[in-house]
Amino acid sequence: MVMTPADSAPGLGEGEMLQCDLIMKGGITSGVVYPRLIARLAEKYRFRNIGGTSAGAIAAAGCAAAEYGRQHNNHGAFDRLRELPDDLQQSMGSPQASMLFHLFQPAPEVRKHFAVLVSMLNLGPLHAAGSALLTMLRQFRGFALLGLVLALLLIVPIVSVTGPYPDNGGAIFVSLVILAGWALWSYFGLRRLRNLSAGTFLLWLVAAIAFTALVLVLLGGAPLDWRLPFLVGAVAIATVLSAAVALGIAGAKFVKTLLAGIHKNFYGICTGRTMNKEPTGPKGLTDWLMAYFNELAGLKLEDRVLTFGDLWGADEASKTNAAARDINLEVMTTAISQQMCYSIPFRDGCPPFYYDEDEWSRLFPAEVMRALREPHRAEGAKDDDRRDPDEPEEHVVNAAGKRLRRLPRNQYLPVVVAVRMSLSFPILLSAVSLYSVDWSLKANSKAKEQASSGSTTVAGRAPGVLTATRVWFSDGGIGSNMPLHFFDAPLPGHPTFAVNLKEPHPDHPIEEGGRIYLPDSNIGGRIRYWPEPQDASPTSGLIGFLLAIVNTMQNWRDEIQFPYPGYRDRIVQISQRKDEGGLNLNMPEQNIRALSEAGEMAAEALIARFHPSGTQAGEGWANHEEVRLTTFMGLLERIGVSLNARLHSGTWSSVTQRVVASRRYSIRDGKAATDYLARLQEMGDAMIANGSKLQGKALKPRAELRISPKI
Repeated sequence: MVMTPADSAPGLGEGEMLQCDLIMKGGITSGVVYPRLIARLAEKYRFRNIGGTSAGAIAAAGCAAAEYGRQHNNHGAFDRLRELPDDLQQSMGSPQASMLFHLFQPAPEVRKHFAVLVSMLNLGPLHAAGSALLTMLRQFRGFALLGLVLALLLIVPIVSVTGPYPDNGGAIFVSLVILAGWALWSYFGLRRLRNLSAGTFLLWLVAAIAFTALVLVLLGGAPLDWRLPFLVGAVAIATVLSAAVALGIAGAKFVKTLLAGIHKNFYGICTGRTMNKEPTGPKGLTDWLMAYFNELAGLKLEDRVLTFGDLWGADEASKTNAAARDINLEVMTTAISQQMCYSIPFRDGCPPFYYDEDEWSRLFPAEVMRALREPHRAEGAKDDDRRDPDEPEEHVVNAAGKRLRRLPRNQYLPVVVAVRMSLSFPILLSAVSLYSVDWSLKANSKAKEQASSGSTTVAGRAPGVLTATRVWFSDGGIGSNMPLHFFDAPLPGHPTFAVNLKEPHPDHPIEEGGRIYLPDSNIGGRIRYWPEPQDASPTSGLIGFLLAIVNTMQNWRDEIQFPYPGYRDRIVQISQRKDEGGLNLNMPEQNIRALSEAGEMAAEALIARFHPSGTQAGEGWANHEEVRLTTFMGLLERIGVSLNARLHSGTWSSVTQRVVASRRYSIRDGKAATDYLARLQEMGDAMIANGSKLQGKALKPRAELRISPKI
């Protein structure tokens, strides 16, 4: 079936572009895959709805900012976005590393700990342990010195008995030579732990013992008799014991100071702010994102930061109706204190949130903090402490009694705030603290009653004080790492593309064309691959089992949607090697380049299948329309048939009259509801008379239509 732009989008004017939506999966540094994907799609489509989680939220906001820029005369916005992978791989700063690495700048309290943890990234268990130990000794040199002192205290007496020394200096010198040899042996051994085997460990031990014996004989004057093996053994035991004690103390100190540091730093190593002191040095993640979004949007940072209201446009309906927005951006975040997920902008009817200005000043730049207060000024407030017009009359404080500010309404919220709340990767990035009033607490209910009594203070405020409870917000990927439910409609008007990042399939290696997969028929994408569990050893088996539990809790909702009709045909799958993306903060230049090129390949696949100018002449979109229609009609038929008997009973017509009597419905509303129920009953009659044929014609697996909460 050949399609024209007019076929796909009725009323499309000459020169206008087709529309599409885009949803992107999270993955921290995996986000380098998205810029060229977005830029390539932007050559054929105008982005209407854009969503994502974690690193996908960064890409989604960048896409939205670039689309805003394109629509407001910043014509090079997507070209600038295309260049991002090249920017991220540029070497800079101290230590010399990529820009990607320097975006994650640890707080001073945990800078040394960060170096240890980074040294373990993307290494096997043994190799990671060796690298961590070496880095810990370099970062915490005092513990290395402690180990040396302990070893000397134990070894010098042993060396002293090997021969006559005029003073203790000789014994100390011999002991230091032995310790230096063991230190070198240990250094090279730790660096090669990934290749450790029983044979190599035995050779290492024999060499160390032989070296010790040689030094004791040649420098210490030890006799070549039966006593030598005991002396060598005693020295070896003392050395190993000293190292174990020093490492044990270092490990305990490391854990204790790490816990204290991340607790002080809102449960994260990096706040996202710039920590280096050089004015021209690399920026931290949040500072860079703020400036980058503004650059793409074509806005001057000194004027204002990009907000959701900028993206939505001037239409008043855009504040509550996503369909009325010029550009609709949505990202996921997780309120772990409430055990809930939220999309930002927050849904209609969501209780207001409040923030502590001092806490947020540690997470966001001054420009963002100013933007959070601007709505109050713009709406006639006399000073910065005046409330938002929608704020209740009561004062709102935290548990410590500190006055809180209300988070601005959605249209005034800076885009970078939403992205940062979605990107709070546990431990790596600090969580974001907000507050909300818990109305189940008697104290708050009583304060509200007191405020509604009408009594006032000299300042014109009600005396009731509400105590808000802290809510920690962490990474959106905790609850949904790929929010496929965003922007879904039973009968869509344009495609909603999604990008999934996954492990390579063993039968389709990346080297043999397995980097990108997009189904080209309704048969493809139904079967999901899962790797064989690594149960060979108790330790690896248990670790894998626990990680699988965490991954299931995080991804089950996303994974269950992948094989469904209407989803699988529009999800492009990108395979990643183990050293690509994820937490690989120091990803090599070639890996960044490979991932960014993979993103462009994924965009090519989507264009080829879905766009009228693609090699398949839009067959993907035509097929998608047919799949969505048959799926929807099958669901509609099932509902019509299942409700038919209940509608014929007349119960729900009676319920409608009760709703009118209770004045929830007006008489006109009641008449409309009765008419709708009658038509639904007629539809069910027709479906039953027709033999309910449409349900069986929908593709499998078949879904259910349910009322579900809005996230």
